[in-house]
Amino acid sequence: MASLTFPDIVRQPVTVQCCYKPIYNSLGNDKGNSFAARNSNTSPDLSSSLASPLRVTVPSPAQKEIIFERNLQNHVAWTSIRQERWEGELTVEGEIPLWLNGTYLRNGPGLWHIEDYNFRHLFDGYSTLVKLHFEDGRLIAGHRQLESEAYKAAKKNKRLCFREFSEVPKPANFLAYVGDLASLFSGTSLTDNANTGVVKLGDGRVVCLTETQKGSIIIDPNTLDTLGKFEYSDNLGGLIHSAHPIVTDAEFLTLLPDLLNPGYLAVRMEPGTNERKVIGRVDCRGGPASGWVHSFPVTEHYIVVPEMPLRYCAQNLLRAEPTPLYKFEWHPNSKAFLHVMCKASGKIAASVEVPLFVTFHFINAYEEEDEDGRVTAIIADCCEHNADTSILDKLRLHNLRSFNGENVLPDARVGRFIIPLDGNPRGKLEAALDPDEHGRGMDMCSINSNYLGKKYRYAYACGAQRPCNFPNTLTKLDFVEKKAKNWHDEGAVPSEPFFVARPGANEEDDGVVISMISERNGGGYALLLDGSTFKEIARARFPYGLPYGLHGCWVPKK
Repeated sequence: MASLTFPDIVRQPVTVQCCYKPIYNSLGNDKGNSFAARNSNTSPDLSSSLASPLRVTVPSPAQKEIIFERNLQNHVAWTSIRQERWEGELTVEGEIPLWLNGTYLRNGPGLWHIEDYNFRHLFDGYSTLVKLHFEDGRLIAGHRQLESEAYKAAKKNKRLCFREFSEVPKPANFLAYVGDLASLFSGTSLTDNANTGVVKLGDGRVVCLTETQKGSIIIDPNTLDTLGKFEYSDNLGGLIHSAHPIVTDAEFLTLLPDLLNPGYLAVRMEPGTNERKVIGRVDCRGGPASGWVHSFPVTEHYIVVPEMPLRYCAQNLLRAEPTPLYKFEWHPNSKAFLHVMCKASGKIAASVEVPLFVTFHFINAYEEEDEDGRVTAIIADCCEHNADTSILDKLRLHNLRSFNGENVLPDARVGRFIIPLDGNPRGKLEAALDPDEHGRGMDMCSINSNYLGKKYRYAYACGAQRPCNFPNTLTKLDFVEKKAKNWHDEGAVPSEPFFVARPGANEEDDGVVISMISERNGGGYALLLDGSTFKEIARARFPYGLPYGLHGCWVPKK
């Protein structure tokens, strides 16, 4: 079989009539492209006709056979992006609210092969950025590969060049292996493939992130151009940080795990700077290493530092082949803890043992007060996988691509931690609502950002309609009524539901929920749901289905 070029195939253009108008369409070869403003920072022209003829690149018959063999029985959600870059206006079915003006950006792995070599895990893929630009009821969509050093090196050398989540470059000989270990300790061989999230800082800069500190990359939210590395100007060092910082217009908060002396630094960065300043440090109570901290929650006055028994493992980092838990090890005997740090002083207000837990994503946290207004406890909610680490292995691409109708998605719930501030050494973990309300699937959450760190009622997430092997519904969670509303499209895989509040709204759920849907038939569409009723208000089909994405942010129109 002929080999594939990177990132995918070279296509032969034909002229067709279509319901969308491409503004940019490229595989990285710009020669002959008629879009003269492809490198411009100006906004796309929204006055173009949707019915005009256009040139769309499609594969030749031989190339179609290659795609078919590679993607046989693969859902488009787990299939590498078709091409490096595309942009165009979409035809909208329904009605986009006129107040919705701005850009939703989504980041996530979208390219899972180099030449004929296929990656193992969902988290290995090279970052694919997708944008949905809403303006006056119209929608411009686009996607582009993030030009990290890892991606550019793989594209140039046609092989893996940096350590990804489960992938390690194959050394040519023993000396090369020793050199790779040395570069691992210095961080040189770690990836900068920022494929996890994207955030808008208080100063307006937009940064893509992953768990390696070097994987912090600035982009242009309008063109999706890669602008360069986000270089931290402090001397805090370290190799990794939480992939999900807390970002507001006023500050950037994150946690830096210490891999040598188990613990975490909580740091703050102000808008307009690249300097992180230490708020305080938490020493781990268990061992032998710091617990994985993919995300963490905050309240108005406190940072909640989770210490999960799924802990970083130096030995697994050094291995050339992945272990069942990849870079981690499960240490149930080390127990689980939550630490509460004062934002202002850095002092530890509480450190409690809690039941064992496994979570990727915290939803929100808030302070519980007594009738005199004194804070008596911290409530922290997360997407909790019933202390079951098998979810990591379920995210192997082979498992995602080989679904045969069996109910294999591990159960999950909204885990609610209750952290007492009265000196009690133990906290509680319970389900915030009956997990059957959302099909015992739970991940990829968002809230009304105006309620960050405050008592809240609603959250939006991905749930499950079983049997399934991956969360396949969108769900609105009501923590007062203990109920959920669910949206489902048979055979489809929805990405993170992102809530955007209506300007001036008084109700917590007054706004829209944005998601991108990958269909079983290879198609896909952008979806808008009413934040209150959870009914569909609009959708717009992409010219082709997009791979599953992870996390996004909203960039309002200036």
